[in-house]
Amino acid sequence: MKSLLPLSFLFILVQSLPAQSVFDSIYTARSTEVYFAFGKAELTPDAAAVLDSVVSGLNANPQYLRVRITAHTDSVGSPQANEALSRRRAAAVRDKLLQRGLGDARIEITAFGERRPAAPNTTEAGRQRNRRATLDIVIAVPMATFAGQVKDRDSGEGVQATVTFRTKTREDSTQTDKDGFYSVRLPRDSVAKIEAVAPGHFFQTITTRIFGSPELYKKYKINPDIILSPAKAGETAVLRDLFFVGDQDVLLKVSLPELPKVLKFMQINPDLKVEIGGHINGPGLIMANETDWRRSLSERRAKVVYDYLLKNGIPAERMTWKGYMNTKMLFPSPRNEEESEQNRRVEIRVTEGG
Repeated sequence: MKSLLPLSFLFILVQSLPAQSVFDSIYTARSTEVYFAFGKAELTPDAAAVLDSVVSGLNANPQYLRVRITAHTDSVGSPQANEALSRRRAAAVRDKLLQRGLGDARIEITAFGERRPAAPNTTEAGRQRNRRATLDIVIAVPMATFAGQVKDRDSGEGVQATVTFRTKTREDSTQTDKDGFYSVRLPRDSVAKIEAVAPGHFFQTITTRIFGSPELYKKYKINPDIILSPAKAGETAVLRDLFFVGDQDVLLKVSLPELPKVLKFMQINPDLKVEIGGHINGPGLIMANETDWRRSLSERRAKVVYDYLLKNGIPAERMTWKGYMNTKMLFPSPRNEEESEQNRRVEIRVTEGG
């Protein structure tokens, strides 16, 4: 019988770490499975390549701590018999790993019998999926403390806020204390996108590398503090991560995560009314026959945001939209594509409240 999964799998590659590194976060880096015939605990020939790949990856990468084996059955037969069968299946996988030179200390086994099916047991295909052993490769990740303060731009005082942290492997959020201070543990040497939101303020996002010591932040002049601008009448915020395809009102794919941030801003500031302003990149003089086209494009870009907010429950009476053509370019003579992208932008201006 052939395995339902490829015979090999890719291991996550992470940077080698010095021996003195302290590992304090463990998670599953990759999983694979082997399958069994009905009522059997013997591994099929197809499982050999899977086990070879597991052992090879563990031996080649010291940051992979161990393999966790969880064994399962279908629901045919009594629960007691299936518990015993899953234990034999787990032991069979362990024995084959030991034969391949993997140390016993790097193997964990658990048997679940029929209690955790991967598919319904109502069909033969589903029962076959449940006759399995899953091998989870456990990786250790070095963590580092990242701490700072969320501050009001005008007063310099701390702001109580929600701070969200995103890295390549995880996402989490925390609340600051009443003075705006936060402290979290993040994967060392990762790149983190950190976002702060607070009532009465525009949201702010920073991107930084997570270092292992405070001295490195000073060396590279990285400030972990997050400055929030007050959201009050007359104040404007540029949606800096909202970019459009040239000459179109189509958002670039990288911009899609920005829209939920705008929605959150409107939700936690229910008393604000805003104008959504659209802008285009158009260096030089505007010809008479271009005016309508440019105005239409800038309006349609603003309406992309307006429509998204309206669809997600923000009342129309809290919003207007307007196209500014190229009359307010951030870079009147853009020197590269990055500056041109910044000109193709949408801004949020508070018109009432705050």
